[in-house]
Amino acid sequence: MLSFDEALELVNQLSVPVHTESVELDQAYGRVLAQPVLASNDQPPFDRATMDGYAVALAPGVTSYRVIDTILAGAHFEGTLQAGEAVRIMTGAPCPGGATVVAVERTNGGEAEVLIEPEALEPGKNIAWKGQDARRGQTILASGLRLAPQTLSAAAMAGSDRLLCYQNPSVGIVTTGDEIGAEGPAGVRNSNGPYLASLCTALGLERRCYHAKDEREKLAATLAQAASEHEVVVTVGGVSMGTVDLVPQTAEALGFRTLFHRVAMQPGKPVFLAQRADGKLLLGLPGNPVSVLVTAHLFLMPVLGRFQGGWQYPWQTRALAEDLEHKGTRRLFLPARLGSDGVVPVRWNGSGDFFAAAQGDGLLDLQPGGVWKRGHGLRFLPYWGHTPGETGLAR
Repeated sequence: MLSFDEALELVNQLSVPVHTESVELDQAYGRVLAQPVLASNDQPPFDRATMDGYAVALAPGVTSYRVIDTILAGAHFEGTLQAGEAVRIMTGAPCPGGATVVAVERTNGGEAEVLIEPEALEPGKNIAWKGQDARRGQTILASGLRLAPQTLSAAAMAGSDRLLCYQNPSVGIVTTGDEIGAEGPAGVRNSNGPYLASLCTALGLERRCYHAKDEREKLAATLAQAASEHEVVVTVGGVSMGTVDLVPQTAEALGFRTLFHRVAMQPGKPVFLAQRADGKLLLGLPGNPVSVLVTAHLFLMPVLGRFQGGWQYPWQTRALAEDLEHKGTRRLFLPARLGSDGVVPVRWNGSGDFFAAAQGDGLLDLQPGGVWKRGHGLRFLPYWGHTPGETGLAR
């Protein structure tokens, strides 16, 4: 059985087709940049007023200035201010050379003359200088960044209206099992399909959901269809040691070569990964909902990242809010919550307790046999698409 690190290294070595495409800015949310975004000009592109008021040409001992013009945002003052002169100016407008900007609250002005508080006449005040935020050609966004609203805004400010991004893989989600959605007391609700579908949506990926019963022929037909339509097939269930856990052998019969099956981790031990000669990938997740949550973060996201220039979801280091011990023999990825004092494990009834796991903000990485004191820093992986502290679960 592979260790988690060994299995993840196999994922990071996957060879898959990688393509790029030009994407309009308003369509690029969630995409991964394939080349850096550079500033097309200095930012600000001119000396810019940072508040409404008056731009004045200082004169020694003078507090009353003659108003000769008004500069609106988007306009330009063609003349030159002489000592003792002022122009009304709006936030964002270009500031005349050598002027100082005085906030309107520090003035008492009329149409032709403005009286300014002496202590407000400070040289260079309330001006954002040309190029102080960025210089032309400076890297604003690095290649490999997954784009968020604030980074898209930065790209627009840098002068971009299209971005070169990695093409996203499409994902086929195949839930398995006769019990899923079955009527009667033995039936199980399908929570894994909606979870994986919404995770793909949060990652900006096209996806389609399928379901296969525990019959070899039907499973084979469903997997073949999903593999023909998508670059990545994610199955749920059917990878353990039961008599109807048919995914690994069915995948091999369809031409997939097993890269690993079972990893020394908890939860998620039965996880399975295989690849076909055409580059198509099949990732088999255990059917336990908490195992799906864990293995989707730890394996599915890195698998998808191989199509996106090797993008990796970054781990954080968080201090423990309490002492912690892991007596198990397998590496444990434990749901935990972030608080004002640090990170604390959720109180749960084991790895089948999804309600407790969903109360967490992410996963703590615990090595077997570890003992940690309060305040010790441990690796923590936030849940994708989740705002810390917002679970909405009444438990």
